[in-house]
Amino acid sequence: MIWMSGYNTLYCYFNSNWLEFTGTHLTTAVSASVREDEIGNIWTCSVHPEDRQRCEDIYLRAFAVHDSFQRQYRLRRADGEYHWILDTAAPRFAADGSFVGYIGYCIDLAEVPIVVSQPSLTKSCSLSTNSSRRLRKITEKKQAAELAKAREQLQAETKKRQAVEAQLRQKTSEFAAILQVLPDLYFRLNADGTILDYKPGKMESLDIPLGDCQGKSLRECLPIAVGDRFHQAITQVLETQYEVSFEYTLTLLEDNNNFEARLLPLPDQQIIVLVRHTSNAIQAALIESDAKFRSIVENANNVIFSLTLEGIFSYVSPNWTEILGHEVAEVEGKSFVPFIHPDDVHICTDYFQIILTTGKKQDAIEYRIKHKDGSWRWHTSNSSAIRDANGNVLYFVGICHDTTDRKEAEVALRESAQREALLNRLSNQIRASLDLNYIVKTAVQEIHNLFQIDRCAFFWYRQEADITYWERVYEAKSSFLPCLLNDQEATNAEIELIAAKTLNGEIIRINDVETVGDSIARQFLQDFGFTAFISLPVHTQSGEIGAFSCGYCSGFRTWLDNEVELLQAVTVQLAIAIDQAKLYTQSRIAAQTAQDKAQQLEATLLELQQTQAQLIQTEKMSSLGQLVAGIAHEINNPVNFIYGNISHAREYTKNLLHLVELYQQNYYPPTPEIHQQIYAIDLDFLKQDLPKILDSMNMGAERIRQIVLSLRNFSRLDEDGAKAVDIHEGMNSTLFLLQNRLKAKPGHPEIQVIRDYGNLPPVVCHAGQMNQVFMNLLTNAIDVLEESFVISHTLREGEAPMSLVNNIEQRTNERQLLQAGKPVQRTASQGEMTFPQIRIRSLIQEDCVIISIADNGPGMTEKVRKRLFDPFFTTKPVGKGTGMGLSISYQIVVNKHGGQIQCISAPGQGAEFVIMIPLQEQPST
Repeated sequence: MIWMSGYNTLYCYFNSNWLEFTGTHLTTAVSASVREDEIGNIWTCSVHPEDRQRCEDIYLRAFAVHDSFQRQYRLRRADGEYHWILDTAAPRFAADGSFVGYIGYCIDLAEVPIVVSQPSLTKSCSLSTNSSRRLRKITEKKQAAELAKAREQLQAETKKRQAVEAQLRQKTSEFAAILQVLPDLYFRLNADGTILDYKPGKMESLDIPLGDCQGKSLRECLPIAVGDRFHQAITQVLETQYEVSFEYTLTLLEDNNNFEARLLPLPDQQIIVLVRHTSNAIQAALIESDAKFRSIVENANNVIFSLTLEGIFSYVSPNWTEILGHEVAEVEGKSFVPFIHPDDVHICTDYFQIILTTGKKQDAIEYRIKHKDGSWRWHTSNSSAIRDANGNVLYFVGICHDTTDRKEAEVALRESAQREALLNRLSNQIRASLDLNYIVKTAVQEIHNLFQIDRCAFFWYRQEADITYWERVYEAKSSFLPCLLNDQEATNAEIELIAAKTLNGEIIRINDVETVGDSIARQFLQDFGFTAFISLPVHTQSGEIGAFSCGYCSGFRTWLDNEVELLQAVTVQLAIAIDQAKLYTQSRIAAQTAQDKAQQLEATLLELQQTQAQLIQTEKMSSLGQLVAGIAHEINNPVNFIYGNISHAREYTKNLLHLVELYQQNYYPPTPEIHQQIYAIDLDFLKQDLPKILDSMNMGAERIRQIVLSLRNFSRLDEDGAKAVDIHEGMNSTLFLLQNRLKAKPGHPEIQVIRDYGNLPPVVCHAGQMNQVFMNLLTNAIDVLEESFVISHTLREGEAPMSLVNNIEQRTNERQLLQAGKPVQRTASQGEMTFPQIRIRSLIQEDCVIISIADNGPGMTEKVRKRLFDPFFTTKPVGKGTGMGLSISYQIVVNKHGGQIQCISAPGQGAEFVIMIPLQEQPST
């Protein structure tokens, strides 16, 4: 199994054997960045959690000096079982000698025999040497050649996996080859510390007899102190199953030599021991590697640093001076806190605390660090914890790079986006609204909030006044500043310079008020506390002039070009919106004027129609009245002649009959001719019937006199204007004229009229017109009752003819109970149909005469009731009603007499018309 990593310590490649062994499947059809993250996490996810940190530490220590290394850990197979793996890795270098990462080779120790014969070791050594050479060739070529050769090797390995025995032999020889090329002294021990296998590696002498060490205890081959230390390490490895490493010193050839021992657990309670000589040539190699590393660090564009656990800089790369200005001596040995922005210190401390606690890599953090010139620079940093062999954190190392330019670009882009969003928002708001005050208010508030200024106000130039002045319309300000809207308005003389430029359409841009040359303008601005000031003119198409003024009251302020451009764009949009609002206001005024005129024309037309209808009706009634009066007059003369002579005729007839009786008494028997004539004319019947005929003629003449009198009373042609009259007399005259419609007729019962007259004084009114009102109301009531009779007769054929609703008295009582808020209770017999009735009542209430005409007909809906008095509205069939009767009645009662007329009705509850006339005469309208 082969893996590779890049120069950034991240794993970048795993061959198919590795993926098949661990059961890992790479996601297809993903972006390069996602694939890179996925591959980078494969190793961490597959290694046993207890072995990860230890193996990472081994890897990072070797990575820092570009040295080869070995590590042993448990790797999870596809079936979920962990196998011990021996992982050997070597650094990779490009053709130009630059370090490009690592390539590693892994062996499953569970499949490698524990006892290896010497020939096998020799063969494995040879194969391992060939593998090492092949890896060296890979490192000398470019990345593309590496990947190609790795792919070929993987294909070759895939073929080898076809036979299990051949694969086992290959792995055994590979393990032997690795042992052969190891520079370290190699031991394989059992749980008692007995040496099962031994290889000296490249160590010249360790004071251990090579020929006799096999089968002996390791403690027997080493000094007592060193042997005891090895025994403790062996016990610790067997208990924890973790790698244990320690350093010790041996005196060889009268010289102290330093060694590092690493003990790794194997299955079956066995242990691998690797001993490395850390002195002399190895130490020189480390020094050379460290020098190379320092050269890379010093020439890098990023700052590399190390921190103690207390947060003290133990090392910073020399380019700190170039990037942040401080000398290295001014930084090393100091806490990092004074260099970090106070608001960002907690970010850094929390970051290191998480690394210390979890031991895992964290995402990069951003913070501000102080330059020597006092400015703050943005930095992005990655850090990790360095641990000892036992996992204890020794210190932190990190790398950071300056991101100030990117941050400033982001801020500029964000501000630009905010300004554009503001402009769009303002454009949408002021264009969506046609309220001039709202438009100005919105613009002022948005500008104040965006630029973080102390005061922003809008002014109108009032040039129509006798003395022109600048009116403050709306302002937004900081809470500690006084309001300017209550101050006296400024005239052109007070701000001559500012006013002149604004009227000319010029932008006023003052970064520091102290630099204003015009003393009056400077004093004016200082009086309001301005230390920096900017004003942009607003000229509308309608000729109005305004100004957007922004002020700063805490020192000078440089007004940026992009700020001025934004304000110019806002003023343009504002001018357009103001023009739109003006046009809208003008259109609304014009529309309202047109609507008012239309309403006036409509009212005039309606009034004209009503007047025309009333004139027609009045003319008709006048003509009818004249006709009635003429007929009455013509009838009255012969009737008076007849009526005046009937009494004489009666007297004469009486005398003649008396004379006939005397002749009968004195000339008896009569002559035959007389007797025959008496018999022929039936003298006895004639004497009895002739007085009756005269009485009938007298009664008919009296009847005709009453009709003529009623006609004269109804028409009232002999009376001009309003006079005090008897209302009851006019009501009775109307009823007398309608007597024929009230009588019973075939198919219609008699309509009962109940007169409930009160004691009324003479009422000042137009008697003829009031009689016309009574005629209209009574005629409508009779029509409704006749119609209701037809319906009731159809519904209940064969029963006595009755109205559709209860009697008027019952309905009136119920209405009084409802008005008093009392419940209405009916018996079983109530609610049934009654005989048609018209009830007329009159009374005096609060200096008003009230006349009520009610019927017990079917009533009407609320919709009909509301339109009763509208001209030309009628519910009668076509040709039977004109819809003008109640309208004219309303005009007579309300307009002519200053009274009121209303209808009280509901479906099934009849209808009642109430007329209220003031007792005193009211001026007609």
